[in-house]
Amino acid sequence: MWDTSLMLRALPDLASGLLTTLAITLAAFVLATGLGLVLAACSRSTVSALRRGAAGFSIFARSVPELIAIFWVYYCFPVLFDLRISGVVGGTLALGLIGAGYMSEIIRAGIAAVPDGQWQAARALALPRFILWRDIVLPQATRKMLPAILNQFTDVLKNSTLLAGVGVAEIAYAAYLAGSESYRYLEPLTGVALLFFIVIFPLSMIARRLSPRDSIVTNSL
Repeated sequence: MWDTSLMLRALPDLASGLLTTLAITLAAFVLATGLGLVLAACSRSTVSALRRGAAGFSIFARSVPELIAIFWVYYCFPVLFDLRISGVVGGTLALGLIGAGYMSEIIRAGIAAVPDGQWQAARALALPRFILWRDIVLPQATRKMLPAILNQFTDVLKNSTLLAGVGVAEIAYAAYLAGSESYRYLEPLTGVALLFFIVIFPLSMIARRLSPRDSIVTNSL
């Protein structure tokens, strides 16, 4: 039977865990976006080694399960580099590296979706490269990428719950602790589901409204 009092007692801990989850998500997403930009730039390089390296990293990152990446960074980095890292740092780094593989494809596809005529017209006008990218390429590419970027953000948000496996006090871990106190997991886990719905559903609606017919859609591989 449902116990509303247990839900109310768990809500402060769940809210605190949600703030931790959002902070980790933002940090991982910023890392993924930065690395994704670098990889996307390398994929358009005239240097073959850079193109192949970027493509190889993107394929590898999108092939590795997020949970395995989190465990590998958390347990293997200290062995390989003789340093100690927290679950938050290790998990954020792992999610950022995996997310970079997806973001690089989103950015690369967005740039590739800009019509060739735009590039040719800019070259014919001898526009400087900075102006070409600032005023022509990026505005058009961003509009096409935005729905996919929002979807990728929600994926990182959901995957951040995997950090509970390395002891990070995010929302899933908070729900586990709340449930272990009363041996009732229905209420706290339902609370987690509701909080995720409250955060993710508006983002999904925004992505749907912004999505044009030619928006970027990426495959898992």
